[in-house]
Amino acid sequence: MRGPLAIAGLLAIGAQLVAFERPPRQQPCPTPRATLWSNIRDSLWPQYGHGNGDDRWAHLDTTRLPQQSASWCNPLASDAQAVRAGRMLYEQNECASCHGETGGGDGPGAAVSDPAPYAFTRAEFAGMREPPGTAVLYAILTRGIAGTPMQPPATQLSAWERLALIAYLTSLPGPEAVRNSRLWADTLRARRTPSP
Repeated sequence: MRGPLAIAGLLAIGAQLVAFERPPRQQPCPTPRATLWSNIRDSLWPQYGHGNGDDRWAHLDTTRLPQQSASWCNPLASDAQAVRAGRMLYEQNECASCHGETGGGDGPGAAVSDPAPYAFTRAEFAGMREPPGTAVLYAILTRGIAGTPMQPPATQLSAWERLALIAYLTSLPGPEAVRNSRLWADTLRARRTPSP
């Protein structure tokens, strides 16, 4: 009798360990629907400027976002089909020419780009999955970054396409960073504090 009970006990402990190691389920994004994004005219989205120093890079700047968008999350962030579509848009719009095939900032145009293209594979970039990161990236895709080769994609992307591209880009830091995106978002928020 002790044998089967011992085995049952070990199986129960094993099941608990497996359950413990599972990443927490991501909460679905309750808002916004893509129609809300498209209802904000493109002219309302800022064109960010590049500043020296990593803490002033455009991807950290939240000061000029349209007010209603600052807390919005990306409804496509955890949608595998949207991420695949975003990858196709990345390729079609030649983003890899500067940012690299895998988003590491090492494309053929990187050598002549000043400032250097951002590497989306950096772990902290996963923090852009959390609000207001999506809105900042949406602004960059809409208007580009002044003083850099980063201009809006040549084709006019719809709201859904921009959100799909953002879903792909924010998946590039990898699964562990994505699971810890809130932690990385807190790190980015701390770095958004204006310097004296």
